[in-house]
Amino acid sequence: MPDVRGVAGGPGTARSDSGFTLPDLLVVLVIVGIVTALAVPGVNRFLRAMDLNDRVHQAASTIRVIRQRAVTERNEYVLLWDDTVKGWAWYDDANRNGSWDEGERKQDAAPPPAWITITNSATNPFASPATTFFPDGSASQSGTRVYSNSDGYRRSLSIVRPTGMVTVQ
Repeated sequence: MPDVRGVAGGPGTARSDSGFTLPDLLVVLVIVGIVTALAVPGVNRFLRAMDLNDRVHQAASTIRVIRQRAVTERNEYVLLWDDTVKGWAWYDDANRNGSWDEGERKQDAAPPPAWITITNSATNPFASPATTFFPDGSASQSGTRVYSNSDGYRRSLSIVRPTGMVTVQ
């Protein structure tokens, strides 16, 4: 029987409409916005920490390759810390004179991103900016460089003199 408006059913019939109302959707959007606002800084810190970790491991891999080249080529390779660029450079010291000469392979230092700080360790500093890797795999010195970011995340890259091993902690 039609009601006053001419619609079948009436005040006592069950409503068959389903879905969300505008206030329901607005409440959900506000909750999602709050959760996102709280999560974004944590995610950003996590991503910066992972990027720092990646860069330390890339530097360690490069140094390990330099050490391995010294062993396999039975030659000396020199790793240099460039304090102006705050990065590692290296060259193949084929004639073993302690300096780079024309014709010897080399790679210049690349600066890290501005948000990464690299310092010489206070407890195990490198005594010299140059570390030589010898054909037996050993290094001329031990030392540690500390990589850190503004969030307080820190990683250490160390070279152990007697074995020339490179570690990341």
